[in-house]
Amino acid sequence: MSSDSDTISRPADTMRERVGETRVKIWFLISANRWLVTGVILVSTYMLLLIVHLFGPSTPQKLATTSGVVSLFGSMVIAVVTSVTLVLSISQFVLAEEIGPLGQQRERMTNETEFREEVEEAAGIGVSPAEPSRFLRTLIETADTRARMLNDAVTGSANSEQLKEIAEYTDGLIEHSQTISDDLAGAEFGSFETLLPVLNYNYSWKIFAARTLQDKYAESLSTDATEAFDDLIESLRFFGPAREHFKTLYVQWEIINISRAVLYGAMPALAIAGYMMLEFDASKIVGTVFGVSTAYLIVSALYILTLVPFAVLLAYLLRVLTVMKRTLAIGPFILRETQQLEKIRHEESSEIQSEK
Repeated sequence: MSSDSDTISRPADTMRERVGETRVKIWFLISANRWLVTGVILVSTYMLLLIVHLFGPSTPQKLATTSGVVSLFGSMVIAVVTSVTLVLSISQFVLAEEIGPLGQQRERMTNETEFREEVEEAAGIGVSPAEPSRFLRTLIETADTRARMLNDAVTGSANSEQLKEIAEYTDGLIEHSQTISDDLAGAEFGSFETLLPVLNYNYSWKIFAARTLQDKYAESLSTDATEAFDDLIESLRFFGPAREHFKTLYVQWEIINISRAVLYGAMPALAIAGYMMLEFDASKIVGTVFGVSTAYLIVSALYILTLVPFAVLLAYLLRVLTVMKRTLAIGPFILRETQQLEKIRHEESSEIQSEK
């Protein structure tokens, strides 16, 4: 194949651009404050109730009967109690690994310590940072440093023009690493500011591209360039286990937040449902607001308040599940379809056809 057709083009720097999602969708699923998303879900549900009331078939007289309100909020009591039990069960399952015998905890400690020592040796530092954001920055800066070494080895060689593709790859990696490192600066664990830059750092493609280029130009590389390639790939491989470790900690952190938020919202929801079942009388509320029954507006609003635990659960789970989906693979595996993979697959198919 010609060098032009065999060129590995650089993918977009952000996860949103790579997967082809809109800014609004990514904002709603990942970036936005979860309490704001909870509010959006509740308001949207309330507006939906008003729309179906105005344009759907309805019987206003049903609201004046006590049995209708009691039936509605009685089902909410059962739903809230069931959801709280379910959330607590999930929390217990997810956090179960935090509770274990001494030997198991010691093994975890040993594994983490050994990994940190390997990173310190590769990065050439005495002690790696303890904060997750700074530790991830160390990994990215190590890859950045080794990419510069590879770039110097390639551009300083006699056949630098032939190895121009490798220089372009390292330039893109260095630029992207600096952007991600800046995004991680000052991020505190527990906030999504730590994990979002990690999602944007497509280390899987970087490993794949580095191995592909190393294999493609193996005969043209100097000894220093070959060693620089190996060092760069090694540093990128550190990022996978580190990302999975901090992702696991983040998910556990979020599960705790979900559990607390659902529990906080459960008691007020049950109190509102209890009041609506025991004392509320819709027949005493008269009048309309913009053509909508005032009684319907009040009952719908109180019903929405009982949905707070479910809205909180949905808001947090949307982000957790999206993060899990985007980080299923570890190592040089790319699960989603990309333009780069389509191009490479087309080139391989063309090569096979030409050989036949």
